[in-house]
Amino acid sequence: MKRNKLLPLHLSLLLCLSTTIPYDGRCSSDSGKENLITINKNFLPAPDELQKWSALKDAGGPTFAGCPSWKRYMTFLEKGFRERGLVDIKKDLITYNRWFTSDDRKTGDWSLSVDEEEVPVASYWAYSGSTQPSGTKAPLIYYDSKNPPTSIEGKIVVFDTPPLPFPPTFCNPGYEYASDLETHRTDCLTLDTWYQVTYYTRFGKFNEILTQGKASGALVISGMGPGRAAGVYTIPLTPAEFGVPGLYLDRIAGKLVRQSAMEGRMATLKLLAKREKAESYFLSGFLPGKNYGKDEDEMVLLISHTDGPNISQENGGLGILAIIEYFSHIPQNKRERTLLVILDPQHYVPERHAVDWYELHPKAARKIVVSIGVEHLGQLEYREKGDDFLPTGLPEETQLFVQDNDMLIKMGINAVKDNQLPRTLVQCPPRKGQGMWMGMGNVALKRKIPGYGITTSANGYWSTEARIDRFDKDLAWKQIAALT
Repeated sequence: MKRNKLLPLHLSLLLCLSTTIPYDGRCSSDSGKENLITINKNFLPAPDELQKWSALKDAGGPTFAGCPSWKRYMTFLEKGFRERGLVDIKKDLITYNRWFTSDDRKTGDWSLSVDEEEVPVASYWAYSGSTQPSGTKAPLIYYDSKNPPTSIEGKIVVFDTPPLPFPPTFCNPGYEYASDLETHRTDCLTLDTWYQVTYYTRFGKFNEILTQGKASGALVISGMGPGRAAGVYTIPLTPAEFGVPGLYLDRIAGKLVRQSAMEGRMATLKLLAKREKAESYFLSGFLPGKNYGKDEDEMVLLISHTDGPNISQENGGLGILAIIEYFSHIPQNKRERTLLVILDPQHYVPERHAVDWYELHPKAARKIVVSIGVEHLGQLEYREKGDDFLPTGLPEETQLFVQDNDMLIKMGINAVKDNQLPRTLVQCPPRKGQGMWMGMGNVALKRKIPGYGITTSANGYWSTEARIDRFDKDLAWKQIAALT
């Protein structure tokens, strides 16, 4: 798409990417169009309210699609949306085979011992396989990709995750604007973290090696220390469970296991998993604009996913709920466009995003004129210090992705400045050298419409151990205000 060649834009199309007025304890008596071009803080839920919502979400642990925690989260969101005026709410059912195990290492559902000596395990390989309650006992064998063993049948195979191969320039893309430039990170940790927890299925194809070689089990050694590796959960990319149980090791435990594999020592791998036919669903609905139900209606899409392993990976639904609360204060006859909410449950399931909501609802899809993707709100920055993984005292870096249009970019920059959003990059990926569009906001590119997407670097948030103590309510509030 060429620069400045998007659909004609009007300021009202973007629904208030603009300045923030001072909080004076009063609501506007008019609730008119001035609240569509400036932010009235009284209309947004306060940071303490965001904290309460997030604590409720976190209480059940990870919200994997169809699990009890996910159902509780979705019930809360649906109730909140209905109370704030969302209408014609629909649930498009998706059924899939859910593989799951305990996320608490203390339960002993996943463990490893070498010659009867316990070895610390960082996490489990989701959708790998499972063992009998006593585990699988077999010889270890090291898999050297440059000189693979002739046979791995009946063995517990030990893999190394190779170092990040991408050049430094890929780790540090350009931007249109950066707030707090003096704290902008130029290392590759964000990319490396993603690479570490997706390599074994996305790049290394270890699952294919294991099944074709008829292995009994798998151990994947990461380059991460114990703190950073603890509880990591990767997005499953295989169509379904592939049938070989696997565990994930940090670099300290991995050093011992690698040597043991080269010596052909015996190990016992335990991974107790369950399966169920799980029901999840898209949740969608409309906050009506003045032309709702008419042919001339236009829609602004707010989209996020609802399934994930921790407090912030999939909390975009809470951000969208806050945005809907804001616009519910404005009379329908003054809302120029309808707000369409779509919450997708397919982010952490096999065959992710196999179901296309837009194909299910072509009439509504045709009315979408702009999109905003929302995810990963309120994250705190973590970095390795030795073998520990500790907060730096800074918010995680926010990325605001913008479609290729000068007006959109200018308004995005103004939103960041006016709401004092810290450590934020405004990036236009279609422009050369500004990286790639991450997150579900990329619907703007796919549908060739104006759009934004917000996400935060997930260095400490690929883990089931990232809980409410890693959530920053004030950062989340500023991110939501900027989007609104």
